[in-house]
Amino acid sequence: MADPCVVGLDVGGSQSRAVLATAGGRTLGTGRAGGGNPTVLGAEAAVANIVAALKGALGEVPGERVEACVVGLAGVSTLMADPKAPHVLERAWADAGLVCRVRIVSDVTVSFAAGTPSPDGALLVSGTGAVAARMHDRLPARFRDGYGWLLGDEGSGFWIGRQAARAAIAAADGRRPMAALATAVLARLVDQDSVYREPAHQDPADQDSESIMTPDLPAGTTPDRSAGPDPRSRANATHPANPTDPINPTDPTDATTHATPTAAHPSARVRPAATGTLPLAASIGEGFTLRGRRRAAELVRAVAAQPAALASLAPLVMSAYELGDPAAVRIVAEAAEALVESLAGVAPAPGEPVVLGGSVLASRSPVFRAVAAAVGRRWPDSPVGLAADGAAGAAWLAARQLLGGERAAAGHAVFIGENHEFAEFS
Repeated sequence: MADPCVVGLDVGGSQSRAVLATAGGRTLGTGRAGGGNPTVLGAEAAVANIVAALKGALGEVPGERVEACVVGLAGVSTLMADPKAPHVLERAWADAGLVCRVRIVSDVTVSFAAGTPSPDGALLVSGTGAVAARMHDRLPARFRDGYGWLLGDEGSGFWIGRQAARAAIAAADGRRPMAALATAVLARLVDQDSVYREPAHQDPADQDSESIMTPDLPAGTTPDRSAGPDPRSRANATHPANPTDPINPTDPTDATTHATPTAAHPSARVRPAATGTLPLAASIGEGFTLRGRRRAAELVRAVAAQPAALASLAPLVMSAYELGDPAAVRIVAEAAEALVESLAGVAPAPGEPVVLGGSVLASRSPVFRAVAAAVGRRWPDSPVGLAADGAAGAAWLAARQLLGGERAAAGHAVFIGENHEFAEFS
């Protein structure tokens, strides 16, 4: 008789990921699709992407074989408040061939489950957004931050990118030295075709360079912000969820999403991916001869036209940090401090685990190292788990419904596999 199958999904604003596994934890298939946050996309479009990821994971396996399914969803409260949601979801599960009950929970819940089998503890997520949660019986009981890109999400990939852009502006207009990070940010977001160059210094490799953005807005116009309240949601719509997240948007709520931002909306004409590799500062620096004020203005226009591009700067900060760039070192320290402060508001009881997730942390970035060290100092009795795969955490929760608590706990490491690391930091 074939082993019973379970499915887990981790659905954020930039990506949806599904895992099909046996109840014992053996992975049978995976699927990916675009973001499924209904707050951003609306119920119909969000569910369509969720089903696409689900079908990708099922492959040729009949949906009838799936005996339990858990979906961790950013924006779950928005979906449940939509009166059309029950009908849309019922139709979606039937379309995928599922006949089992589908349990929908917060993406915070599956992130925590990806890092520990414990029912209680604390979760800190930094991806495109950032949030901390006190977990009780695997459900969030209290939150800190997660207030979005404009007023909150301190220490997130978006926040880190915004600090990088500010540092680049300060360097461009002469308030700070033009070092590795500022050079990389200007190269990433400023349209080089619009920058004045001395012919003697023009790099032939730049003659056919791609235009990265539209540098000038028509007189009397303002940037188009009609797409919605949270510009981060358009970042990385097609990039895999992780450096993972690059910091890849995962994301998170998109705030929790294990998400790393890399691809911007096509209409923004920004370069589609930030690899974290810095250009040679000397060669680019010689090419720019425009006065600093104009270079700073070009950067401001780029960000105003597509704020989502800010999140894609986070990998550049991490690379510049490794080179000892003073601005990057400061940004990393401030991000880690903000994240630890959020975690302090939901601190675990002695001995309870702390789970770190989201693309900024799961990618083992400099921010992760600083946060992990601080957690070890402030909560020395708490083991630290790294949640790199929320979909696997969701699949484990689905298996738990079939196996019961003790058997599921024993098999947790099998579900999480190499993505799971449980360690003490000091």
